[in-house]
Amino acid sequence: MFAQVIDGSITQTASSVQKMFSYTVPEGAGFSSMSDFMRDKGILDVVNGEKKNEEYYYVTPGNITLVDGVPTQAYTNTAKRLVDEDVTDADGNQLYEQVWDDDANDGDGGMVNTSEKRVNQGLKTVMTAQVKYQANSSLAKTDWMVIRKAERDVAIPSAIATYRAAVLTECTRLETAIGNAADVDALAAVMAAQNWPKEV
Repeated sequence: MFAQVIDGSITQTASSVQKMFSYTVPEGAGFSSMSDFMRDKGILDVVNGEKKNEEYYYVTPGNITLVDGVPTQAYTNTAKRLVDEDVTDADGNQLYEQVWDDDANDGDGGMVNTSEKRVNQGLKTVMTAQVKYQANSSLAKTDWMVIRKAERDVAIPSAIATYRAAVLTECTRLETAIGNAADVDALAAVMAAQNWPKEV
């Protein structure tokens, strides 16, 4: 993205210099010629302002403004929901998951509420599920050894037992840390510091 800056103000922006000038910029010129052209016309690259991780934030582009003389794309970073939230209707009434019931509507059938609340999951629930999935995936490869031990009393190799215990320990540590995260930045730090054991 480029911006034209004249007398301390942005006069136009475009995805290319050619678009700014209706493709009348001479083509085939060397880089220095284009550089000279841009300098003469006050064309500068647009830099990005703070743009947070979209896994944890809703990131919305704003205006391009001059920041210390540099055209800068602004972003609004809004933290995503950290904890689960009940889904309600416009009047604040709890909504529930629905299932088909053949007997509803005097036998014509229809959707009816269950006792299960509808919930918008927060990041803590999502990240906890990711951690559990990682642990289960790591353990799945050696689950057969646990079954063999239970069914035929064949010993689990010590290296495998140590590995499985380390996976469970890390999963428990992460679940606790996720639950204790005070905000999305703390949660992001927890997820960035995962320390799963190496497979054996």
